Amino acid sequence: MNAINIKPTTIELAPARTAQISTLTWRTNDDAFQRKLNIIVNNATAFQVTGADYDALGEWTDATIQGLILTRFGLELA
Repeated sequence: MNAINIKPTTIELAPARTAQISTLTWRTNDDAFQRKLNIIVNNATAFQVTGADYDALGEWTDATIQGLILTRFGLELA
């Protein structure tokens, strides 16, 4: 089968995966030259803070990262 051209569109390739969590861990990978901060949460999911959002973080701390994660996933401290 040869590839055929279509109008670009976004489709769902796989159904959403969910997991129940009761603890929160993270690790970060900071690339200041690319203005990109990767945050890996519970070794299961990740997200990036880039560009102007990265610049707005300034000197970030663990409390900053914790706040980003809680906001991103709508979590509350126990």
